[in-house]
Amino acid sequence: MKTTWLVTVAGTACGLAILAACATDGDAPTAVAEDASVPLPSPALDAGDDAEIGEDASVCTDDCEHFPDECTDDALCAAPLFGGAGASSDTLHPGTHVQAIAARSPTDAWLVGTVGAAAHFDGISWKRSATGTQYSWSALWLRGGAELAFNDPRHLYSRGFETDAGAPSAGGWSLFGSATLHSAWAQVNGRVHTSWAHAESTSLWLGLATSSERGGLWRMRPSVDGGFALTPATLDQCARLVACREVYRIDGRSADELWAVGPRGAAFRVTNAEADAPTLTGFNTETMVTLRGVWVAGTNDVWAVGSSGTVRRWRGDPRFFEAYGEVPTNQHLYAIAGSSPSDIWIAGDEGTVFHYDGAAWRRVKIAGLGGRRPQLEHIWIPAPGRVWIAGRGALLSLGGKP
Repeated sequence: MKTTWLVTVAGTACGLAILAACATDGDAPTAVAEDASVPLPSPALDAGDDAEIGEDASVCTDDCEHFPDECTDDALCAAPLFGGAGASSDTLHPGTHVQAIAARSPTDAWLVGTVGAAAHFDGISWKRSATGTQYSWSALWLRGGAELAFNDPRHLYSRGFETDAGAPSAGGWSLFGSATLHSAWAQVNGRVHTSWAHAESTSLWLGLATSSERGGLWRMRPSVDGGFALTPATLDQCARLVACREVYRIDGRSADELWAVGPRGAAFRVTNAEADAPTLTGFNTETMVTLRGVWVAGTNDVWAVGSSGTVRRWRGDPRFFEAYGEVPTNQHLYAIAGSSPSDIWIAGDEGTVFHYDGAAWRRVKIAGLGGRRPQLEHIWIPAPGRVWIAGRGALLSLGGKP
């Protein structure tokens, strides 16, 4: 199977629900050093999120078999990146919410999250990168040898790009400035929910949560002035048969084709994706629940996961996804990824993780969490037999191995 390194992984035709747009993390900063001194509150936790972090969180209740204390080869084990109750210059606070993971190779990956969190993986361990800001980041673009992270495209932060923002942070991050925004951005009134880029693409694709009637899929591309420009990809194409008003996850196998999912069973494909006017095709997923994860396994093989244990699979039908009921859970599911048909991972609410080995799905144990049951939202597979799973205050690897 071809590996893509830049990531950020019954009913009628479905539309999309209206969700209120979330506020940004604050006013535009004037400099990296200045906004770093103003703590910003973390986003409120959704229902079903982590147990309270503290002394009581070390007590296992009625699900001890899935959450052992000791790390074993067949269990997911907590990485030391999250430093318990007291974070240091080398660790992240356990309240940090990982919002995006992207990788260039198995030995060069980044993650970003709330309150200016960032960390780099060198193939051996994850190390916190001092960003000099407390702005939360939900989008991540590894472009060439540089990194770009942001939550609001008017406040881009970069590492490795030339900038006039003054001295960078200890981790090399600087306030890059604002992207050039399409005139419809103000009308959309949305926030960036997810991002995805292919290694061979000149675009960073952005999924928005919005209360507007306009499109939820946007893209950022380099502009002639050395900066970046943000344009809509679905502004005038969202309708009943192409439910693209809100986008919660994006994935693809090439620069020319990608898939996106969202509320009320929304799923659509984007072809001719590098063109100025890409083509959108909507699909019926036979469900009205929210879909939050998508994995493009092959040319005619696309998986989607969502609320209440929902799993859907597309295998080339011109209109429909198939219902897939083999994963034994009713938990909300947020992420799916794999390295092959015999190595597929699914992660979700309450520390729920399943693995498929080509024969059957099994629940995977998670060691070292005590009483915490984190919401897990991102999966990165650097190689067969290796996996990283991240979410709210958690970063896990199989057997504790890099």
